Amino acid sequence: MDNREQYLQMFFDESAEYLQQLNENVLLLEENPDDEEIINAVFRAAHSVKGMSATMGYERLTDLTHRIENILAKVRNKELQINEHIIDTLFSGLDYIKTLLDDIRANGEEVTDVSTYLRKLEEILENGGVIQEPVGADRKAKAGQQDFNAMLTLTEEEKEEIYNKLTGDESVYNIKVILAQDCLLKNVRGYMILKKAQELGYLAKSNPDQREIEDEDFGDSIYIKLVSSLKEKQINQEFADIIDVAEVIIHKEDKQAKVVKEIEKEEKKIQVDNNKKLREGLSNIQVSPTVRVDIKKLDNLMNMVGELLINKTRLEGLNIQSDVYQDIIQQLDRVTQDLHHIVMQIRMVPIGGIFNRFPRMVRDLSKELNKEIDLVIEGADTELDRSLIDELGDPLMHILRNSIDHGIETPEVRKEKGKSPAGTILLRAYQKGSEIIIEVEDDGAGIDTDRVVEKAIQKGVITADDARQMEERDKLNLIFQPGFSTSEEVTDISGRGVGMDVVRNVVEALDGQVFVESELDVGTRFTISLPLTLAITQALMVVINNEVYAIPLSSISETLLISPDEIMQVRGQDVILLRENTIPLVEAARQLNLPVEYGKYKEYEEIPVVIIKSAERLVGLIVDELLNQQEIVIKSLGKYLINIKNISGATIVGDGDVALILDVRNIA
Repeated sequence: MDNREQYLQMFFDESAEYLQQLNENVLLLEENPDDEEIINAVFRAAHSVKGMSATMGYERLTDLTHRIENILAKVRNKELQINEHIIDTLFSGLDYIKTLLDDIRANGEEVTDVSTYLRKLEEILENGGVIQEPVGADRKAKAGQQDFNAMLTLTEEEKEEIYNKLTGDESVYNIKVILAQDCLLKNVRGYMILKKAQELGYLAKSNPDQREIEDEDFGDSIYIKLVSSLKEKQINQEFADIIDVAEVIIHKEDKQAKVVKEIEKEEKKIQVDNNKKLREGLSNIQVSPTVRVDIKKLDNLMNMVGELLINKTRLEGLNIQSDVYQDIIQQLDRVTQDLHHIVMQIRMVPIGGIFNRFPRMVRDLSKELNKEIDLVIEGADTELDRSLIDELGDPLMHILRNSIDHGIETPEVRKEKGKSPAGTILLRAYQKGSEIIIEVEDDGAGIDTDRVVEKAIQKGVITADDARQMEERDKLNLIFQPGFSTSEEVTDISGRGVGMDVVRNVVEALDGQVFVESELDVGTRFTISLPLTLAITQALMVVINNEVYAIPLSSISETLLISPDEIMQVRGQDVILLRENTIPLVEAARQLNLPVEYGKYKEYEEIPVVIIKSAERLVGLIVDELLNQQEIVIKSLGKYLINIKNISGATIVGDGDVALILDVRNIA
């Protein structure tokens, strides 16, 4: 990989992080428009993207982020007030940033035209902070500087605060607003004058102050020190247009604002400090405690750990009767386990990385559909293997879009049902044993299984006879059928019959399962269960038709040895009664299409049974022999053998032979 490619990948990675920060912080800004910390956070992230884009030579991205930065600078300086229109425009800008990044990733250059959006940004600047210069008579009159100095005396702290607010295009104005002698509501007019000053820029000081104005404890004049980028004529006209204002006198301070922006000062200071440290050759330079590593390197490391584990297992299989040998094996086992644990920790990342993408999506869709939706996120710090994280985004997006479109009702409908106008979607993640559980739950309309069945019959997915024999759980699972949709019309959000089958396919490809529970007019909950990792897992080794197979422990409830007398028949199906639960029995060999005689296991004195968790039910899997529990390395069968029924992969056992790994999810 040459330097350009290396820097480009770094650019993509860091841009994606900053873009996510921008989305999260703009959402917070919408709720807290006056929070300076959030405003500064948005500004810094936009500034960083601009700097990186300029360094890489991407002009459109640089120009786009620079214009966004201008908007944010006006907000920081109190020249623009955050409103819905500005928030929507900022979000549109973030979408354009993502599109341009996708252009660069796909084509090596910027393709998307952003000129229309840039004009929109300029309109915001013009309409929100810059007002057309009045053509009427100029009513400006000069007052002596001495008068203003006397009426607007500043402390050193106030002076510093003023100049900290300044940008390069702003000036400091001393303003005297004289009210008409016959003004009856002086306190009201005074309040309007201060309010107008705040709209025109930064109101640094007033005499009288707001409390004195409210008490009407002042004469006919109000003195104001204002920081603004507007021209004198503009400011004059704005105050003159207020009712009962007789005259406006403005004096512009000779000293033009030449203060560097805070972010630039910080960067300059950091650069100076770093250069100084480099020149002096100091060894105590602080470095980041984290390092960015290519995922391919982690995959290679995991493969090497897997090979080490395989060879350790083979050594154990030699069963050499020697104390030294046993000590070496025990030490190797500890080292291997520790190394596996460390590598797994390196690969684990918080699931919040994908959870944080969705508040923006929920906001946009709720506005589009005129619904009120609160998204609650829990367990965002739950960690999951990096390879699983990459694949989960689309399935969760499909589920959330369905919850928003089909689940949550409109405020009017919810009120009729006695619910709060705002619906709630809960996105939760937590660890349960060796599995990660992800739940998406809403308090919406629920799934009408009668309507689902009706649609399924219309589309030929099932017959009417099938429907009559189906349990409620099976009816709900019909939504996962390819091409199935209950929506009457196709929209940009849903109705095409794609989505839920994709969800199931992706989750099952990750060796996971997806379940759905629903109650009409109460809500729906989707549950996704996933293994902690796809690479190394604990498994039960069994013998089936004289061959060794592995069954992941995450799929096993328990193991049993039963006698033929315990087997009963229900509707032609062999079952056993286990703690008042009826468990159907299936032969593992027949599930694998191996040549075995049906029911031969009934001739055994003891029948080994593995109770597996298949979907939401328990199934007894009959095997020939139970061996031992073993840590196995999962190996893919390759693209040519990937679709073999009930086989998910392979592993290497102690004697060097290959053992197939059973996929028990679809066994019924």
